[in-house]
Amino acid sequence: MKTIKDVAALAGVSISTASYAINNSPKVSTKTKEKVLLAARELNYYPNGNARNLKKQRTGNIGVFIYEFAGPIFSDVLDGIHKKLQEEGYNIIVSSGKSSLNLLQERQVDAAIIFDDSLENDSLVHFGKLGYPVYVLDRDLKGENMYSSVINNEGLVKALIQRKIDAGYKTFAYLSGPVDSYNNTHRYIGFKNVLQENGIDKHQYFEGDFTIHGGYEVGLKIANSNEKPEFIFCANDESAIGLIHALKSKNVRIPKDVAVAGFDNISLGKYINPTLTTIGVDHYNWGKEVAEAIIAILKHEKPKDISHPDGEFIQRESS
Repeated sequence: MKTIKDVAALAGVSISTASYAINNSPKVSTKTKEKVLLAARELNYYPNGNARNLKKQRTGNIGVFIYEFAGPIFSDVLDGIHKKLQEEGYNIIVSSGKSSLNLLQERQVDAAIIFDDSLENDSLVHFGKLGYPVYVLDRDLKGENMYSSVINNEGLVKALIQRKIDAGYKTFAYLSGPVDSYNNTHRYIGFKNVLQENGIDKHQYFEGDFTIHGGYEVGLKIANSNEKPEFIFCANDESAIGLIHALKSKNVRIPKDVAVAGFDNISLGKYINPTLTTIGVDHYNWGKEVAEAIIAILKHEKPKDISHPDGEFIQRESS
């Protein structure tokens, strides 16, 4: 295996000059740099990334840790993050579960973006204390080098349900996601609070899992029930789409018999029949802004405040 010493000998320069040239240092002239890089290509030499990073104390890698790879939401967020990191010359490492924890513990990334509530707070706080920025998108976490940007779940859900109360709906149901999900928990808080503020003391509750199949199974139960709510809020769009398919299969008319709304504004919601009323969040732009903030922090600049990504109410045919 060829070494930097071999490159220096072929180029006719010192080892230190060859190293400066390969690392694009301004300490060497353009002519010398070209001569060294030509020698490196002739010898098929590539610098040892690990050794170089030990000197720089940087890997050039940003870790993006998510709890699953399926679903349109993660895809949109990752697209936004990847686009910005690529523009700035950073590598993106996407991981989940135990491998994410290993990357943090071994310090294989310069910063971390977290969308995985299985990663414990203590591990993230410890990584931050070591001097690495951590941006969490799935909880509000305080600590050194810790930053949070979370969806305004409570406020957005409250606004949607208030519209429906004002429109005359009186009986409501909530179809949840996983009970340990941060987003689900806070969407349910917003749902309950706005009902209570309007003197509506009772509502139906159905446990789901954020999937189309889970929503379909709950939809069958509701269709066969003698006490159907006038309005069902689903904690995400995929659940709502499954619910709508089940209700329609049992000849429940939407929105005449039961109205439905979701959360996320995924593309599929525009193409089902009836089209899905929902709360939209610009996940792509959110990912891009978080990546911009991480890059600013790594450059020791003040990051833009993005405590909440933008959200909006989208009225369609299902309610």
